[in-house]
This record gives sequence, C-alpha cells and structure tokens, in this order.
Amino acid sequence: MIAVLCPNTALANDEIVTDSYIEYFDDGSYIVTRITESTITTFAAKTVSKSKSADYYESDNTKAWTVTLNATFSYTGSSATCTNATTSSKIYNDKWKVTSAVPSKSGNKATGTFTVKKYALGLPIKTVNKTLTITCSNTGVCS
Repeated sequence: MIAVLCPNTALANDEIVTDSYIEYFDDGSYIVTRITESTITTFAAKTVSKSKSADYYESDNTKAWTVTLNATFSYTGSSATCTNATTSSKIYNDKWKVTSAVPSKSGNKATGTFTVKKYALGLPIKTVNKTLTITCSNTGVCS
C-alpha cells in the first residue's frame, strides 16, 4: 500500500459539458451555447473552472464564429468568489469580426460581453451582441 499526500494540489479534475441550448434568429441563423465545467478540489478550498461558449451558425448551417467566457470560482460552502474571468474567440468565416470582447467579474459572477459584426465591401451588414454569464453558488454549483 502506498499513501500519497498532496497538500494544496488538485485531487480531481473532471471536465464535463453540463448544459447546452439553442437560440434561433428570424433569418435562419442560430447560436448554440455550451457550458463546460472542470472541477478541481483541494484540501483547503474548492475551485470550479467553467467555460461558456456560443457557436454562431449561418442559415446554411455553417459555423461562422465562437465566443467563449472562461471563469474560475473559489467556494467554501458559505461563500463563493469569482477569482478570474477571461474571454476568447475564434472566427471561421472571415466576413465576421469580433469588435468587442469584455470580461468582468463581481462577487460570485463572471460576465463576457461580445459584439460580433459581419462585413460586406468593408461595411458592417449585421451585428450580433452576445452576453455570456456564469454564476457560482456557495456550494460550487455553477450556471
């Protein structure tokens, strides 16, 4: 029998998709939002890292872009705090550009606010605003 003590190190790191949903637009385009969670447990405290991504599809079902909010929360059972929030994006169709991607955190909440525009002949012809929010409870349940 071998015993290993790992103070202040991760004991578990499981990544799972915890939720997804679809928003439809009048022009036939749609956004699929996916939520992925990675839970890391330490001796002293618990940490949850969660990502929420929105995939935008044109009306012909081709993926045009993805925007993502990444957030890390610490929770103890009696409190939860967002310790980090970042945004990222990936463009699959060069007619689209992310013109704004702003992460913010407050208390137990992380927010990513995105503006993505489609251009034709150098002029914007469509704008999609997307806000992604992740909130963590005192017990580490995030949504």
